[in-house]
Amino acid sequence: MEISVPSLVRIKPKALYKIGKYLRDEDNRRIVLLWGEGIADLLRPTVEVSLLSAEVEVVVELTATNSEVEDIFRTAVELPSSVEAVVAIGGGKAIDIGKYLAFVKRLPLFSVPTAISNDGFCSPMASLLVRGKKTSFRVELPQAVIVDTEVLQRAPIRFLYSGMGDLFCKITSVYDWKLAYRKTREAVNDFAANMARSAADTFLYYDDKNLQNPDFLRVIATSLMMSGIAMEVARSSRPASGSEHLISHAYDRVAKQPSLHGLQVGVASYAVSLLQEKTRPLIRKAIEESGFLEFMRENPLSRGDFREAVKLAPQMKENYYTILSEKGSVEQLLEYIDEDEILSSMLRDEG
Repeated sequence: MEISVPSLVRIKPKALYKIGKYLRDEDNRRIVLLWGEGIADLLRPTVEVSLLSAEVEVVVELTATNSEVEDIFRTAVELPSSVEAVVAIGGGKAIDIGKYLAFVKRLPLFSVPTAISNDGFCSPMASLLVRGKKTSFRVELPQAVIVDTEVLQRAPIRFLYSGMGDLFCKITSVYDWKLAYRKTREAVNDFAANMARSAADTFLYYDDKNLQNPDFLRVIATSLMMSGIAMEVARSSRPASGSEHLISHAYDRVAKQPSLHGLQVGVASYAVSLLQEKTRPLIRKAIEESGFLEFMRENPLSRGDFREAVKLAPQMKENYYTILSEKGSVEQLLEYIDEDEILSSMLRDEG
């Protein structure tokens, strides 16, 4: 089985200043430049100077406003044959559109996230719309991942906490994957499972969890990248997605005002750790030491919507065994919503 991984990774301060050099070093001098909405206004001068100094030509410049897959496919087909790479700079939508453009045209992708709210900036999946409905498409991993930690520091803090939530949840997702093996004999790729768990552990046991610490941001970004690569190794989302993701997807469906994916996943990860027991102290350590718990207490999810999401979660993915597939687990978790002080504090009553 052939596995493609990024050949160029730069996660450090001022990495954006060298994007032209990185493209030139990879022999990509004619590019499609795809901006996230509002990102060009902030970063264009830096990027333009870097590209100009490296003699990299922007053949096509786009803004990621429309994520309908048919429109993206049409855009890809119409790209000039002279284009040598796609550079996507922005949030999740820009990266996902860039991944699909690159996949259709068989071009290398330079993934340049300006926020790390989840592991999507380096994963083999792209979340796009099919007639208005969000759908996941399998694509290739980026050839290059460039993360400027100074840019991350300027992003809204909720995106960083969302990235944390989508990282420490790998502890509960790997537990679910191994549970599925014991109960249904679903195959587990041990290397992918260990990679995802190691990514979470790197974050978990890093001492200085201070969002003003650039090295901590590097740890979060690197660990999220490794989580995305683990999915490529496994050829499935299993190492990075378990019962906590089922609850989050269900919350997206039932909530009047869904939150960021990683925030929902982080709360759900703590919730299912109450059922898994073995993961409970680790997840509690993660949410307390990182500030995630305090942030969610100030920005809670809807208690009523979360209850409905827990009820719906086991139906979100067919033949996907998790702790929520166990007899009585959903009922037990519904009780924890009211009884567990920590979980309850991350939820709010509406009225």
